Order: sequence, then C-alpha cells, then structure tokens
Amino acid sequence: MDPNDRVRGRAAGSSGSRARKTVIRGPNSALTDYLQEIGVTDHFRERRRIEIEQARLRQQQQQQQEGRNPENAAETQSTNEAEETEVTADAALAADMQEEEEQAQEAGPSTSTRSTTTEAVVEVETVKEKIKVAVKGKKKKKAASDDEYSDEMNHREGLNRSSARKGGRMHNCEMCGKRFLLRGEPSGRLLCAACRRSVEKASADRAAETKRARSLVRQQPNSATKRRKIKKTEGGLLELDAQLPTLQDLCVRAIARHLDQVESFGDIGTQSMNRLNRIISKLRALDEQKLSLFMGPDRTTLTLYDCTRIEARGLQRIASECPRLESLDLQFCGRLNGATLHVLAQGLPQLNRVRLDGAFLVADEEWATFFRTMGERLRALTAAFAGFGPVAMRALVSHCTQLEALRLVECTEFDDDSLGMLAWPITEHEEALQDAERQLRADSNGSVPPWQSLAHLRSLELLRPHKPMTNMTAKRVLREIGSHLRVLDVAGFRDVMDDFADEVATHACGLRELGMASCDAVSAAAMERVFGHMRATQTLKAHHGLTRVDLSRCYMLTDRVVQELVRLAGSSLRHLNLNSVDDNLTEYGLLALAGLMHAEDGTLQEQTLGCTALEELDVSWVRSMTDEVLGQIVPRCKHLARIDVYGCGGVTAFAPARPGLKYVGRECDTL
Repeated sequence: MDPNDRVRGRAAGSSGSRARKTVIRGPNSALTDYLQEIGVTDHFRERRRIEIEQARLRQQQQQQQEGRNPENAAETQSTNEAEETEVTADAALAADMQEEEEQAQEAGPSTSTRSTTTEAVVEVETVKEKIKVAVKGKKKKKAASDDEYSDEMNHREGLNRSSARKGGRMHNCEMCGKRFLLRGEPSGRLLCAACRRSVEKASADRAAETKRARSLVRQQPNSATKRRKIKKTEGGLLELDAQLPTLQDLCVRAIARHLDQVESFGDIGTQSMNRLNRIISKLRALDEQKLSLFMGPDRTTLTLYDCTRIEARGLQRIASECPRLESLDLQFCGRLNGATLHVLAQGLPQLNRVRLDGAFLVADEEWATFFRTMGERLRALTAAFAGFGPVAMRALVSHCTQLEALRLVECTEFDDDSLGMLAWPITEHEEALQDAERQLRADSNGSVPPWQSLAHLRSLELLRPHKPMTNMTAKRVLREIGSHLRVLDVAGFRDVMDDFADEVATHACGLRELGMASCDAVSAAAMERVFGHMRATQTLKAHHGLTRVDLSRCYMLTDRVVQELVRLAGSSLRHLNLNSVDDNLTEYGLLALAGLMHAEDGTLQEQTLGCTALEELDVSWVRSMTDEVLGQIVPRCKHLARIDVYGCGGVTAFAPARPGLKYVGRECDTL
C-alpha cells in the first residue's frame, strides 16, 4: 500500500469518531488485479505445494505396488492420475472461491468488487468445465489402448526443451543401443556419433584395400613406361620434358626471351631457326622488324607461321632480301593482296613452291595473273581459304603445265566447272574459254599450243569445297589424270557415289595415299571392291602399297572393308584414320589391324601379320575400341607411336603402354 494513503487514513480517523474502527483500502495495481482474477494468491500457492507433495508420495506408493502386481500397473496409474487431476482441480477451485468471498466481504458492498467477483466465479466455472472434459477425454484415450499410451509417452520423452526448439529428436542407436539426439530427418541407419565414425573408418579401409589390389594388377611403372610429364614454358608454347633440357633447348629459350635485343641469328641451324619462328609466331610477336631476322640473301626456303602483323609492304621485302628463294610458305597472310603477290612472282625468279593460307584479299583474276607470271616453273601450289575460282583454275591448267602437286582447301569460288578444267573440255563454251587462255601463250609466230592435261601431276587434294562437286565431273577428271596420281584426297565430296569408287579402283591403282573423308554416299560394298581390285592388280611390296588412308566420317564402313584394307596394305600402311566410323564397325573389324580376321558370327577364320608398319591410328568416337582390343593391336603393331581415342570410353588407364607410344584424347589423362 502506498505510504501516502496510510497517512491520509490516519488523518481522517483522528478527525472523525475514534470509537468506530474503519478500514480504508487504496487502489490496487493492474498486476495485483490480474493475479486476483486468475486466483494466484499466497494461500493458493501454499495449497498447491502441499498437494504436489501428497501426489508425489502417492506416486511412490503406487510404484511399489506396481512392482508387486505388474499386470494392472498401467490401468492403476492412468486411473490415479485422472483422480489426482480432478481432485487437485476441485480443491484449487474451491480455495479460489473461498478466497474471493473473503476479499469481497472485506471490500464491502462495492459495485466494482461485486462485478469482479462475479466475473471471477464465471471464469472459474468455465475453467472447471474444461478440466472435467479434458479429464474424461484422457480417461477414454488411455483406456482405449495401452500401446498408444506407451508410444505417446516415448514420443514425449524423446523431446526436451532444446530439441523441441531446434527440431531434434532422441533415437536409439542401432549398434550400441544408446540414446542420442538427432536433428533433421534420418538418412540411412540410425547411429550415434561414435558408431558412425567407426563405420566410416571401416568403409575407408575397405576402399584403400581395393585400390591397393588394383595397383598390384596394373603393370609396375619403370623409367620407360612412366607417363610423360610435361612442363609448359614460354606461355605453353615450348613444351619440354621435365628432365634436364639440352643445351640447344636452353639457347633457343634464351633467344626467344630476349628477341628484342637480337640483331642477327648468325650461323644458326635451320631446325633451331624454324623452332624460334614457331615460338614467335605463336606469341603473335612476328612483325616487320623481327621479319629481318629470318631473311637473308642465302635463304632458299622461308616459312612464316603467322603473318597477321606484317603489312603488304613488309611482305614485298621478301622479294628483295631473299632473291634465291625457292619455297615460300605464308600462313595467316590476310593482308596479302594481288599487287604483292605479283611482286613476289616477278622478284623471285627461282620460286617454284608456294603455299598461301588465308589470302582472301587475292581475287580470282589476280590468281590468274600470278599463274601467267609463274608459268612452267611452278611445281607445287597450296591455297587455303582463298578466292580461288574458275578463272584461276583455267590459267593454272593452261600455263603451269609442269605442276606436280595441287592442294586446295576450302576455296570459296571453286566449283564443279573449276574441277572439270582438269579434264578434256567436252563443251564448246568450255573449249572456247580454254582457247582464249592459250592465246596468251602464243609464240612469236602466233602459234597457239594445243590443250594438254597436267601430265606431271602426282598429288591432287581438293578438300572440303564450299560448292558441290558432281559425280560425273569427278569421274572425268579421274579418267584423265588418275593413272599417274600417287596422292588423291577428295574429302567432302558428298555427291560422289559407288561408280566413282569403281573409277578409283580402275584408273588409280598406283595410289600411295587415299582420302575419302565424309564421302558418305559411297557404300561399304564399293569400298570393299576398291581394295579388292587394287590387291588383285598390283604386285605389292613394302614400299609400293598404300601408306595413308583417311576414311573418317564414312559411316557406312563395315568390318569387311577394314579386313580387305589390311589384306591390301598391311605391310605398308603407316597412317589410318577411322574417326567417327561407329555405326557398323565392331571390335572384330578393329581386331583385323592385329591380323585377326573374324567372321560375322565372331569365329576366327584367318590370321595374318596385321598392320606391322602402322605408326598413327585415329579411332576417335569409335566406341567399340576398348582396352582388350588395344591389347591385341599394340603388341603386333610395333611401330605404333600415336593413337587418337577421343570419345572412346572403353580406353582407360589400363590400356597397354610401351616406350614411344602416346595416347591422345584419353579421358583419364590429365596434363
């Protein structure tokens, strides 16, 4: 009570009649009113303590009786709990009622007190009814099933304040039986932390034992079969073994690192100069200033691997600084134009071999002017990614009659008419165009030389033309010049058919290299006839047969084609490309490379020497190639140095290995 209220009470009592004793109460706080309304008083708390102590004593007596009579333990416990709950609730309500009445009598007939007491009584009656309903429902629920009661108790025992807040639950370990707290949903076996660690350690030990067993099966590495360790230097441009480099390698690396301070290479070997040229070109550091290091009056061959930073006037310096040049190779020469090409043709009188990659600024007519200037001294020509077309082809056939090698790669203007100019003209329009070109070769008397084919041509490679080549034109050219060809590559001729393959077998029996990549219109039977006819008409020796065969992306190939090829060129074949030939080629066709000829049902019919001279093999994306197949091929192909196995999932680290053999594209290899 507030002290001021007491002072005011005393003052009022002294001024009034002292004979009458009056009790004056001041206002209560909100918390005091709330506690009185819900029945929380000192007398109530004391009674609750006594009742809890009595309930604990009765529970101990009940537990002693359960030990003597365990059959009725569960039923007795549920009944006692219900009775205790009901008695405790009734006693508490009665005490609250009595206390409220005493407080009402002391407060007098106040309206606020009566209203508060009435509300408290109503609330107490409501709470009492709820408790009775809960007690009855609890009795029915516990009497219905003892198992449900046990499960519920176990469930409630598995929760505590911490686990309830954080979502954990108590479980029994499946191995040791101890209880442990598990947060989240269980995954796998219910194990405590100690048992889980022991299980994980046992699993790791088993995995290590398996790995050791596999390592024992694998061949023990030695100095010859260890995987080649690569060390990247100069930004990945000069790859050397991790072993001690040679003195020549150290000198080349030192020169490449300080090239800006070098004035002249002096008397350096061609191989070292070529290596320096590659390093500088890959660094895109070759410009007009460094170009002088590779030129000289005594140079007969010049190869520039990257001419991107060299202007046209810099390329014209080649004619003045290398007058004795015979072979010129310019790659990525996108700044080369027709005028510069004409200067090179006039300023290099001994030039007879030319390779130009990426000369897209040189037009078709400017190519023709270059061929008219070169004339019969041109022996080999390679043009890649250039505007080489029918006008240039007509001038080449008419003026460069001593040409021995022609290689055209993805020339945008090369079409079927350009291909037909290699054969005798069959139309009047074509003959008129040839006559107009031959008029430029007329002598002083005005006589025009007759048309003649490229009788000295030994190598013809027309790779991936942008325009279609017809089957008829290809056969005409093959009849005209096929008899003296040694190299034929028509990769990308998708319109040639089986009769073209028959012309190859008939008119090109002396081939040393054959490329028919992506010629998917030719059937497997036609290719089998080609190799069979060559084998029947040729007297093969180790140096007279096919040395390179490219049949990549010829999806129609079968096992019999490979078997016939091995019978034809098993002792001479050095390069074989079967990239992406995966539709019909099985492991029996690949085993033919080892000399094992199987029938279609898998029975061994014949055994030969196989491809004893094979050096490079490309079986990328041929999924029938496995470690077991390589185990038959590698021991019999003793000269095999490189195997491309991109996309071959069956080739693993257990593939056979030997000194000098390199796998390219194997999934398990890392650099």
